[in-house]
Amino acid sequence: MRKFSLLAVAAAAAMGAGTASAAIDFEGVATGTYSSVTDGGVTFEFIAGTGLFDVVDASPGSPISGHSLISYFQNGGDGAFKASMAGGFSSFTIGCGDFAPSDDDECHLNAYDAAGGLLDSDVFYQPEGHPGGGGSMTVCSATPIAYVTFNEVGTFPGAVYWDNADFTPAVPEPQTYALFGLGLAGLAAVARRRQPK
Repeated sequence: MRKFSLLAVAAAAAMGAGTASAAIDFEGVATGTYSSVTDGGVTFEFIAGTGLFDVVDASPGSPISGHSLISYFQNGGDGAFKASMAGGFSSFTIGCGDFAPSDDDECHLNAYDAAGGLLDSDVFYQPEGHPGGGGSMTVCSATPIAYVTFNEVGTFPGAVYWDNADFTPAVPEPQTYALFGLGLAGLAAVARRRQPK
């Protein structure tokens, strides 16, 4: 019975392996103007206007520090970033912030399925005259998130910085299936050996 329990625990652990969250801080992306950036397997695009955005070095306060994304200098006004990766996400978090401005910041994060249906959303609101920095938003879903969009609709739409994304892949990595298969094979072997002759 002890061997069976150990194999069951190993199989359960294998199911949890390979789906750990990953962080993206854009520090490995050179500053400049882009039409898309891929970091940590996630592709970021700006889906309005000219489609261009900047990676800048800005540190207005937590959660924004070092390299971050901003659309305002290339496409001031309404518009959203889109983030996607092969296999999708089960959760996605990103920080939104600004230097201490005289305007408010209203940041939105939305998660969509492959058909474009809204799965989850989150909002961060920072009032006028804040001390700098911002907050994080998170979306999650049992249905795989095909992509997320994030945008800011305050007094000066798009005039915020985006940084420190964190995500959990929706589809387990191949080694997860391999470990799970080994666990099942071990369970079958133990069961076979325990059968009366």
